[in-house]
Amino acid sequence: MHPRRPTSPTQALRTLILSAMLLWVPAAMGVDHVLAPTDTWPESSAVAPGDRIYLTPGFYKEPPALSYTGTEALPITIASVDASQPATLVGDVWGLTIRGGRHIKVSTLMVLSGQAGGIKVDRDEAGPSRSITLENIYVVPRPGSLTKVGIDLDGVEGTRIIRAKVDLWSRAAVQIRDARDVEIRRLTIRGDKNASIGVRVNDAVDGLRILDSSLLTIGGSGVAIGMVTSPPPASPPDALPPPAARHVRIERCIIERVAIPFTFASAADVLCSHCTIVEPGSAAFELRLVRDGWPSASGIQIQDNLIWWTVNGLKQFVIDDQPDGEFQMGPNLWWAAEMPAAIEWLGGFPSNAAPQVVDVDPGLIPRTTRATNPAARRFGHQGVPDEPPSAP
Repeated sequence: MHPRRPTSPTQALRTLILSAMLLWVPAAMGVDHVLAPTDTWPESSAVAPGDRIYLTPGFYKEPPALSYTGTEALPITIASVDASQPATLVGDVWGLTIRGGRHIKVSTLMVLSGQAGGIKVDRDEAGPSRSITLENIYVVPRPGSLTKVGIDLDGVEGTRIIRAKVDLWSRAAVQIRDARDVEIRRLTIRGDKNASIGVRVNDAVDGLRILDSSLLTIGGSGVAIGMVTSPPPASPPDALPPPAARHVRIERCIIERVAIPFTFASAADVLCSHCTIVEPGSAAFELRLVRDGWPSASGIQIQDNLIWWTVNGLKQFVIDDQPDGEFQMGPNLWWAAEMPAAIEWLGGFPSNAAPQVVDVDPGLIPRTTRATNPAARRFGHQGVPDEPPSAP
């Protein structure tokens, strides 16, 4: 017989780690809560990080305000059992409310808007809602009416809206206030002449990205930034408060049949780049007069966009109601098939604008808005890859 060797400290540590992992894995998988339309939603105390709430097809009336708390590694998931037959949330005021939630992912649902709108994400007494993801959500109005606000973010941090759709609204398809680090990607909104604003960015917003999205048929502005809703915050004497919205990026978007694609009020550090703009109506860009006490627009950069306009459609290039606002126009491609020289009829470009391209027909393919002329491909939403190349 050979005597058993004593276990080394390293082997003992490995055994302990393996045992802990085996015990942790089942708990980390979470619990599935499967609901039918008449079932009661689980209380916050009954939902743990990693849990999933699955909704069977049907109409879920008056869902409660959700305040579930997950973690970065184990978020709470709320989704339809069958994505091809999405569950529909129906509320009196809002179709769905998330109040003070943490690390929640909501996906594959249809939301029928209430009196105030479709989805409301806001803060609670403990602070803002954090790390909320809305993915593959479709917000629609009640029959015979318009949605007032499709998705309202008011008191959020780290919110993501991915592949969402909003149809037919009056005030805004997406409205944002008191928010930090928000990303909107592959959003599709379809309005009509009664749609006031596509994405309305109000005050106390710092860090917003709108990427790869489609804004279609809007009677007012496509994206309006720095639209203040309250008095400016207190600031030292002889000093302006911070702008209402700052650090905004709008890239690779399609903006079609929108009266004014971009409006800037009290906004700073804004880049609008590589967007394809088709048939703007009143103007391509607007600097809107700001409320007393708020700073004017500054650090606004418009570059590498493709604007396909019609002579009898576009009224002017820029509406400038801010005498002290800063507006920088880099190179863009402007094309009017009927008469490129008509640019002078609209007053020409701002004096400080970089040279603009006006004599290149992009050869846009109808409906896809893809440029077929190689000379135009550096402009518009097809001009850059989805993600920047990695450094060598």
